[in-house]
Amino acid sequence: MTKPIQVKNISLGEGLPKICVPLTGKTEEEIKEEGKKAVEAGAELVEWRADFFEALENRESLEKMLFSLSDILGQVPLLFTIRTSKEGGNREIRTKDYVNYNVWACETGKADFIDVEAFGDEALKKELIRRLQEKGAKVIASYHDFQKTESKEELKNRFRALYHSGGDVLKIAEMPAEFENTADLMLACKEMTEEIENPLIAISMGNTGSISRISGENFGSCLTFATVGKASAPGQFPVKELRTMMEALHEKNKE
Repeated sequence: MTKPIQVKNISLGEGLPKICVPLTGKTEEEIKEEGKKAVEAGAELVEWRADFFEALENRESLEKMLFSLSDILGQVPLLFTIRTSKEGGNREIRTKDYVNYNVWACETGKADFIDVEAFGDEALKKELIRRLQEKGAKVIASYHDFQKTESKEELKNRFRALYHSGGDVLKIAEMPAEFENTADLMLACKEMTEEIENPLIAISMGNTGSISRISGENFGSCLTFATVGKASAPGQFPVKELRTMMEALHEKNKE
C-alpha cells in the first residue's frame, strides 16, 4: 500500500497521478519563461532539467536560477534534475561534479524534490541521497534506459534496488520495442505497490509506451510528464491534452 508524500500543494501517491512539466531552456530567461508557461498550463509539479542549463557549472548562477524559479512557481513544487548522458540526458558529467551540483541545489532550500540517478557508484549515490534528505529535500531515486525495456522480474528487482538506495520516490523509465514491454513495466509497477510503500513512477517512453503516461492511476504510477513546449523525453503529451485524457479515464474507472 502506497504511503503518500505531501510537498507544498501536492500529495504524491494519492489520487490521480500528478502532472509534471520539464523545463529545458539553456538560458536564465528561457527557463523563467518556460516556468511561467508551466504554471499557466496548470502543472502540478515542475522539473528543472539543469543539464540543459548553460551555466550549470557556476554555483552562483545555479543558485540564482533556483531562487528565480521558486518565486515563479509559488506553491507548485520544484523538482531539480541533472540527467546525465548515460541515462539519456544532455551532458556527460563526472560523478564528483554531479554530487556537487545536487548538493548546491539542495542547500538553497528551493528544490523540493531532487532526482538522483541511483545506479553507477551505488555506495556514493546512496550517501548522496542521505545527505540531500538530511538537508530537507525529498529524493526521487531514478533509472532510465532509452534503449530497451527489461523483463517484468528484472523491473521488479530494479524497483527493489531503488528502494534500498533510500529514495523517497522510486522512478523507472525505459524504452519499449513492442507493447508487451510497456505492459511488463505497468504490471511490475502495480505488483510493487503491494510490496513497498514508496510512491512509484513508471514510464514507458515513445509512442509505443504512451498509454503508460495516461493510465498511471490504474497501475500505481504517481507522476507523469507533459509539455508546454519542447519535450524532454519521447512520447510526452501537451499538459491540457494529457489532463483531459487522464480525467476521462478516471471517470470511467469510477463507473
